[in-house]
Amino acid sequence: MENACDRGFWMPVPIPMERLQTLLYLVSISENDTAIRALAEITSFEPWRSQAGQELWLPFLGRLLPLPRPVPLGDRHRLAEWLPQRSEQTLLLDLLPVLEAEQLSDLACGRPGRGSARGPGRGPRRSGRAVRAHQPCGRAH
Repeated sequence: MENACDRGFWMPVPIPMERLQTLLYLVSISENDTAIRALAEITSFEPWRSQAGQELWLPFLGRLLPLPRPVPLGDRHRLAEWLPQRSEQTLLLDLLPVLEAEQLSDLACGRPGRGSARGPGRGPRRSGRAVRAHQPCGRAH
């Protein structure tokens, strides 16, 4: 991700147009990673057409933002069944549950976060229904 931020862009990815305005950060997990340690800030998107004619979006990146607490990946078997396996696939997640999770594989199991992590630019903590509304659904979009 550091190289992508230095370059200023990621690769074209399939993202529903209605989600573009809500996507602020990008994370890439490689085979050797043990934790999510930073987020790449998304500054904008440009349309991109694949060779097969599929409409993709090219994310332009700003800074690489270190997390206050790395999020361990956890159970690799659960993650392998849940995370995208090919570069043309994506998984869109709410940031708050990722930052609050004890480990990323907890989200694949539908376990809630720990409730104490603070993310970049995050506002005050929510309580009650608002927190429950932001719990992960465990589905790829």
